[in-house]
Amino acid sequence: MFYTKKPFTYMLDWIKNLLENKQKLEVTEWKTNTSILQFLSDNINANGTLNETADSLPDEKKSEESGIRFAPGLMDSMFGADESDESREKIKELSKLIKTIAKKGDEGSKSEFYKILTESDGVIGIIDEFLEEIVNQSLPIDPYLFSFAKDLATKTSHRNSVKIGIAILGLCQKKSVINEIKILGLHDEFTVFSMVALSNLSDNIVEDLWELATKVDGWGKIQLVDRIAHMELSEELKDWLLLEGYKNSIMIEYLAYTCAVNGELHIKLQREKIDVKLFKATGEIIQALLSDGPAEDISDYEFAPETVENFIRHGKTHVKDITDFITLNAIKDFLIELQEDLGEHKKNGWNQNIISNCLIDINENLKNKDWKEQAEIALKSDDSVLYWNGKQAAEKLGIELWDVVWNKLQKNSLDSLAWYDVTTYAKEENVDEIIDFAKNNLPLEELGSGPRDWMGLGEDYQKHSSFGFVITFLENYPAKGAALILVGLDSPVTSNRNATLSVLATWKLENWSNEITQKVNRLKEIEPNEDTKKNIERLLEGLELE
Repeated sequence: MFYTKKPFTYMLDWIKNLLENKQKLEVTEWKTNTSILQFLSDNINANGTLNETADSLPDEKKSEESGIRFAPGLMDSMFGADESDESREKIKELSKLIKTIAKKGDEGSKSEFYKILTESDGVIGIIDEFLEEIVNQSLPIDPYLFSFAKDLATKTSHRNSVKIGIAILGLCQKKSVINEIKILGLHDEFTVFSMVALSNLSDNIVEDLWELATKVDGWGKIQLVDRIAHMELSEELKDWLLLEGYKNSIMIEYLAYTCAVNGELHIKLQREKIDVKLFKATGEIIQALLSDGPAEDISDYEFAPETVENFIRHGKTHVKDITDFITLNAIKDFLIELQEDLGEHKKNGWNQNIISNCLIDINENLKNKDWKEQAEIALKSDDSVLYWNGKQAAEKLGIELWDVVWNKLQKNSLDSLAWYDVTTYAKEENVDEIIDFAKNNLPLEELGSGPRDWMGLGEDYQKHSSFGFVITFLENYPAKGAALILVGLDSPVTSNRNATLSVLATWKLENWSNEITQKVNRLKEIEPNEDTKKNIERLLEGLELE
């Protein structure tokens, strides 16, 4: 009478339990007080954003050889579901473990779950199917699953466990963790995971996602704004999309179209007057749409004609500085191309009458300013953006740039952008001066320290990038700069050795010194990169490089 189950039922339960636990899992410590959450919490600025020291997470791994470090959130943005057999097996293992954890709180299963996660390269390829498994199994949230997920998200120091923890918390429907999820979302590596979790947990989804979007700047912001833009938007939020939403540290081209369409830019510009902030923002958005970027462009924007027309109209009031000059000239170049061939733009309503009127108004907006004086001021600026704008304007205005770029390089001989400019704007009479400057101011011993299969990234990037521009520059000047060519053949950076080989292929054998010939033959024996080695053989045989 004290039994509620028949004896054979107990026997079945015992056998099942024995089979499920046939291998006792080792319990190892995985929770820590020095968690990623704590690290981020300690690095929050007064305005709620993360300071620069938080950019690199405590578990950051960087190849000493390549120096490669991907922008936070980039890898998760690039890759989707992984359908490999290895991933399916991993999902199967994790699903089995999470089931045991949810039902029994087994410590060994927790340790094993964490071990599998942290030994993986990433979790983005398995996360959707894994979460679907949790939902399909109807696992109990309490007393074990929620607390385990919270521990993963808030008490571990590995990004994979934090990501999975956030994702599971989003399924658990407990709002008590929203603040922790928001803090984790401040880092672009976790923003998309926090975004999905908040979408499941928040009572004010748009407001919470918007708040987070104002505090991130990289791939996380791109993903957040793309999600927010397709929600129900207030006028205030539409304004934010147009004034701030499109801005990010990756490329504004990723969000320009999204913000223009969903912020209703064409409607805002219909007003008789707009303020300078909207005018400037519109100029940046239009420029991004005109560029050959990675997302939708001007040909996709159905309101392009009226947006451009109204921007030019407002320019009569607001065109004042060198950035306006550059924007109007970019539009002008686009319209001149359209005059020749409307192509796919015709579907958006462009016609020759609109184009002609826009060109007339652009010329009218530009004619009353001393743009040459503004360009010359910008070219003297130490601000990199203003200087870049000055260069673009100078090219349009026919301003000679050699003296400007040469003087800039002399101020910093390891500025790779300055080397690019010098080698771009140089004339033949400048060649010997450039070679002598490179020989006397670049750390040639370091730059020719010996062949390695290395990309030259990291703290020495500027040096190797500068040298790469110098080597490429020599291609059109046979037999000049032979000493630099010898250094290039000994460069530890694979791309610089390849550039040197390309120069030598252009020079032809008759312009090689004996020392160069000997060095090329020596490199053939020790070259660490197989593709480069094949090209050395082709070079010595007089064949075209691959």
